[in-house]
Amino acid sequence: MRYIYLFIFSFSILSAGGLLDVDWSSVSTKSGQQKASAPYPKVLTDGIKDVHLPIYLSRQFTYEKNMIVVADKDFYTISVELKDAVVTFQGDRTFQESVSPKNSEFQKIAKSSAPVEYNLAEGIMSATFNRHGVNYMINIECEEPKKDKRCKETSLISSLYNSLTMVGGRP
Repeated sequence: MRYIYLFIFSFSILSAGGLLDVDWSSVSTKSGQQKASAPYPKVLTDGIKDVHLPIYLSRQFTYEKNMIVVADKDFYTISVELKDAVVTFQGDRTFQESVSPKNSEFQKIAKSSAPVEYNLAEGIMSATFNRHGVNYMINIECEEPKKDKRCKETSLISSLYNSLTMVGGRP
């Protein structure tokens, strides 16, 4: 319900789209970045080399060589195929419209938001969160979402969220 209020409220104080400001000062203390134990796969390093936001990936996939990386300076999507499912990790600092974070009504709504929100929509399990002023999402899409517990329960997606590590990005 709070999203409906946020949506309605935002129409009264919208500004033009653009880029979210990355709070790089919070990256070193809260990022979860770990020193790589071996070089990351070329597909990852080549794909994210020009991205201007912190890049998060679950530790279990940091050395996956068969990932697909689509990125530019302001967003990234990293996809990994699982058996009968696909998991994607996304970060995006672009927006079409925004509400000033200094607005008192927005602050009330945002304060009550959980650090991560888990949602199931159209058979896709999602985790959405904001770090360093950037919007992030993890999705799990299953071939048979009504039968596959990975797309019915939050256990896998919450473990992916809890195992996120920063693998790149730059100001």
